[in-house]
Amino acid sequence: MHARPEVKQILISHKLRRWASIGRRPAAYPNCSPARARRNYSRLYARHEELARRLGLTSVSAYPPL
Repeated sequence: MHARPEVKQILISHKLRRWASIGRRPAAYPNCSPARARRNYSRLYARHEELARRLGLTSVSAYPPL
């Protein structure tokens, strides 16, 4: 991604929140499978763990609460 560092962080944070939201509530997003959303979230989380923690996200944020 070719963007300034501050813009890049904003874009990545939006992606993290989006995939976590789709993984948590798959019925709200019928056009994307929850498995794909969780896979994308976990890959983004692994690459940008510090940013995710600042947003209050954990490694299990993409799964529905028990």
